Amino acid sequence: MAVRSKITLFNAALLRTGNDPAVEGDGSFIWQALEANYDEIVRAAFEEQEFTFGKARVELKSRAEGDFGYDDAFTLPHDVIHVQEVYLNEISAARLGESWELDTSKGTLLIDADKRTVEIEYIKVGLEHTWSGKFARAIQRSLEAVIKDVLEEMEESQALENEASYQLMKAGVKSSKNRSGEKFRRGGRLVRAHHGYPRR
Repeated sequence: MAVRSKITLFNAALLRTGNDPAVEGDGSFIWQALEANYDEIVRAAFEEQEFTFGKARVELKSRAEGDFGYDDAFTLPHDVIHVQEVYLNEISAARLGESWELDTSKGTLLIDADKRTVEIEYIKVGLEHTWSGKFARAIQRSLEAVIKDVLEEMEESQALENEASYQLMKAGVKSSKNRSGEKFRRGGRLVRAHHGYPRR
């Protein structure tokens, strides 16, 4: 059995919607649409709630002067899909009451590090093989919805989006049952390009 990856999910979605499988970089309009939407679909799914898979943790060392009222800006790795938590000297920012933001226009984390080590726990590109079956099914249904949208089959696209939401809810219930204890966490906000939001 093939190891689950972005490409296997693409091809599963293509086959289920009556299309031929393809190879990476296929160049077709449908494939381009899947590529264009994939990261945002995955990011939105992980933003719904905390899952136990697909994660990595890394220390950020590339520091620059901060922005939007923060002292420090740290460059994020290129394989970040979604940042779940930030740690200062190995203690979560939520526990410390420290706010942080992401500047998506520059790919940086904004925070007041005060010379402390900065680590992030994040959803990493390429860890699809660690996802639960229900979560992967939810992502596949969303990809199928993209294909139907491209084909202008809007009712089928909406039905698939609804099914994706249902599968994601089931995946979240399963993940919650598997998680031991609850974690208090406060996520950062996104700083969109050219907008300076006031700090909390």
